[in-house]
Amino acid sequence: MRDDYPVPDYVPMAATALTDAERWPLLTEGGRAMLTRLREHPAAPLYNHACGDRLTQASVDRLKSYQDILRDGYHGWTSTQQPPWVDQLITRVYGTVPRYRGKTRPPRLVDVPLTDRIDLLSRAFECVPDDADLSDLIVYRTSGSRGPAATVPMSPEFNALDLPVIEHVLAKHGVTLSGGSSRVSLVNVYAQPVAYQFASVCSYLDGAGIVKVNVEPSGWRAPDDRVSFLDSCQPEVYTGNPISLAALAELPLAHSPKAVISGAMSLSDTLRRQLESRFACPVIDLYGITEVGLISWRDHDVHRILPRRLYVEILDEHGRRCEPGVIGEVTVTCGENPLLPLLRYRTGDHAALDWRYGPVLVGLDGRAPVRYRRTNGSWVNSIEITHVLSPLGLVAWQLHQGSDGALTLSVHETGAPDPDVIARALTSLMGDIPLKVTLDNLAKDTKPQRYTSDI
Repeated sequence: MRDDYPVPDYVPMAATALTDAERWPLLTEGGRAMLTRLREHPAAPLYNHACGDRLTQASVDRLKSYQDILRDGYHGWTSTQQPPWVDQLITRVYGTVPRYRGKTRPPRLVDVPLTDRIDLLSRAFECVPDDADLSDLIVYRTSGSRGPAATVPMSPEFNALDLPVIEHVLAKHGVTLSGGSSRVSLVNVYAQPVAYQFASVCSYLDGAGIVKVNVEPSGWRAPDDRVSFLDSCQPEVYTGNPISLAALAELPLAHSPKAVISGAMSLSDTLRRQLESRFACPVIDLYGITEVGLISWRDHDVHRILPRRLYVEILDEHGRRCEPGVIGEVTVTCGENPLLPLLRYRTGDHAALDWRYGPVLVGLDGRAPVRYRRTNGSWVNSIEITHVLSPLGLVAWQLHQGSDGALTLSVHETGAPDPDVIARALTSLMGDIPLKVTLDNLAKDTKPQRYTSDI
């Protein structure tokens, strides 16, 4: 166990279970050459994991046809009517999923009991349909950033569903992935003490390379190898969270990708503009969760819900539907994961639902708002604090109020202004209150939780 990172040490390749042929059933000679190129590159990162897509030709064909559904752009629901497939999903779930078996099927979705991550902790198997094909089962453990870590069963095809969705969103920004075994299409970037690093190829993208790297120097033989390797890859798209993308932007890379995709955490407008300037390309903010995949993409001041087979409700703390424009918990119904069909799944994230040429999320900012008490006894909502701190271009922060009312603000060190500047911005809202501001490496926490309070 490392002192600076609370997870057991990972022994690279200690549990290798699959051969390359099993990882990539559709591996071509071109794909094999790409794997060799990435694995044997003289400046390659210290790979500590192996991962393939396990896709069959039938899966690839279905994923490619999924683009037609996305291009059609029809959600199947309106501001007053849920999509027709919801009733079919309820019937299927109550007839095949052990958690619901034997219970009376509710007549309406609003009568279906809510579910959350607690249900996916120790008894996730009760959420898998009896008729599910377990031959290619993947079991994924979430990070727990939105609450308890969940156990998520899925198929290789569902795991790859993000790819056509990403292509759909890229097309909205005028970007097309070339793919092919001569290209590295995606490089997923992390910046944290411990992270999986591996080279892969993507059958859906006709053998294009996909690489996951940790830009922390400890993940490489020499610090300069990061630039040498990434520039030689010339990826079409970089993906990562705001912390890792801010770290990537500090490297003297010569290559500019077609696009940069941010996810997992809130991306500030200031950092988005900085990344757009640094990489001279669109920077796209995506929102999703492991359990259902990508849900929405940011379009100016809203997140447009993707035209997938998913349905979103916004619920108050009592589980009642909120009126349009009222912030509540994002709750998703989705049947696209054959091993985990979900009815009314509470995500732990909060936003309002509105209708602007289709359903959109407004004010999406992760977990439920937290109240902070001023010295005069009045209260400030964390959403107001976000509005004050966001213009400073902070990559990430954690604000905590102790039981004595004192505030502690920890700010990710990359690109942060002087702590006095940050303190003045916060006290302009909070008033004369004890405040300590520190610059820290928040990459130690995969998805830093912004707001907490003992009051």
